[in-house]
Amino acid sequence: MAHDVFISYSSVDKPTADAVCGHLEKAGVRCWIAPRDALGGAHWAASIVEAIRGCRVMVVVFSSHADRSRQVMQEVERAVHNGLVVLPFRIEDVRPTAGMELFLSAPHWLDALTPPLEAHIDVLVTTVRRLLGEPVAEASPLPVVPRRFVEVPPHTFDRRPGLLGRIRSFFDPPDG
Repeated sequence: MAHDVFISYSSVDKPTADAVCGHLEKAGVRCWIAPRDALGGAHWAASIVEAIRGCRVMVVVFSSHADRSRQVMQEVERAVHNGLVVLPFRIEDVRPTAGMELFLSAPHWLDALTPPLEAHIDVLVTTVRRLLGEPVAEASPLPVVPRRFVEVPPHTFDRRPGLLGRIRSFFDPPDG
């Protein structure tokens, strides 16, 4: 079965990766995530390479752990080599080291640095669905508040003596 998204992550970040996978799949996006989808008895590396080739988008759950992970680095390199869209989902305020920066410097990053994580995952789901060309429900528009218009009578000048009367006398033709 082909998948839409390959999820790359450090094993330390597995709870976040599982949450990302769950939200994407709830939205109808088919995900490949290790170790769940690795074929039993198959060569691990070959299974991963085939999965990357079969996907259109890679989501990288990016943290200091992922940045130091040789496995994540190799997966990202394979994704770039195969022309996948790589979407880093940054869960920790760290910059990629030189090796990882080579592959992650161009893409748009999604930051998930502030709670709640679920709100950031929702943005990720919408972004992935757009990248896959799937219809995405737009946010509901703001409610329309009916305008109230107040009837204002036409302006009439006061003809009584006073400042306004004196000013008008300069512009009005004389009576009579």
